Amino acid sequence: MAVFPENILPVYPVLIEPEWHTLISNFDDGSEQRRQKSLYARYNVRLQYKSLSAANAQTIWDFYMARRGAFEAFYFFDPSPTIGITTSHTGLYVGTGNGSTDIFDLPGKSTSSQTVYVDGYSPSYSILTGGGAGSADRVDFVAAPGEASSISCDFTGSLRIRCRFAHDKLSKELFMTVLYNYGIELKGLAGN
Repeated sequence: MAVFPENILPVYPVLIEPEWHTLISNFDDGSEQRRQKSLYARYNVRLQYKSLSAANAQTIWDFYMARRGAFEAFYFFDPSPTIGITTSHTGLYVGTGNGSTDIFDLPGKSTSSQTVYVDGYSPSYSILTGGGAGSADRVDFVAAPGEASSISCDFTGSLRIRCRFAHDKLSKELFMTVLYNYGIELKGLAGN
């Protein structure tokens, strides 16, 4: 899967917004019932660039065109650690065990202070630096997690977000205006 151009840094802060999927039913007496439809958040992103060279602007435009607007998913890595800002993440989705796979990509790279859970417990594992999709770090379990087991993690480092462009129809002029003034939006997708 493609990775959003990491060598072109946006204006800080990059707005990263977790989005949960909650079903809310309202009753006549004013009370409500809530049901969690997803155990893990999706992350939406807004990137703004106050000054870009023509070459860098063209690189981002070419990336948008290669993804065919909102059609193709890609990875975006939070650039906060690149500019010296420490970010910690908890309760992130890693994958689902199948009883035979023992290596899974973490949803991040350049990670530290990792804790990996299988169905809420932390088994024996080792962390592999890089090598995953988009150069993500990986976890190598001593024993493969069981069938349908839920794998999650906590870590400090650069969060990998699976996303797509939020807008499918933008002229090049509007795209450039959005990049500079408002910020380009990336829509978070489920899973990694």
